[in-house]
Amino acid sequence: MIKKKIMIIVICSFILVCGTGITYSLFTSSSNLIANQKIAQFIFDATRTDSIELPITNLNPGDEPINYTFQVANNLEQKKSEVTINYQVIIKTYHFMPIDIKLYKEGEEEPILVCDDSFSRDEATNQLICNSDIQKMAHSDKITDKYTLELTFPAKYNSEVYANLVDYIDIDINSWQSTGK
Repeated sequence: MIKKKIMIIVICSFILVCGTGITYSLFTSSSNLIANQKIAQFIFDATRTDSIELPITNLNPGDEPINYTFQVANNLEQKKSEVTINYQVIIKTYHFMPIDIKLYKEGEEEPILVCDDSFSRDEATNQLICNSDIQKMAHSDKITDKYTLELTFPAKYNSEVYANLVDYIDIDINSWQSTGK
């Protein structure tokens, strides 16, 4: 009986000693830090403003479209992003007024986004949220993408029903570093 207890203590001690060394080696590592490490710059410039005046209150059925232009770039002055960037243009509106909202990218014949009721609404705010496809800017060149937001109030909606409606349009641009996928 005593031999059995001694044998169990010896085995447990052996496992404890061996296990501690393995466990210690699993959670310990070392590395040499290089003093002059370079971190890639992420530069993304979309002109920032607190308010943009789009006179949609003066837009009447059958009027000429209102165009708002803006641009998105991976450079600012002499600096350029050193990483590839993905970004997405998001348009938010209540869409109470039956305005045709189209986003064009310079060089494209067709709109890259038509914001209409086919997109989903945010349940909390009732905003219509329209997302463009993800755009990519390679880090190898300075790139500036130019956009035109076209707002049209079709003549077929010339009715008193739409006379006193109030609406708004908000443009968000979300950007992130591309992971290469």
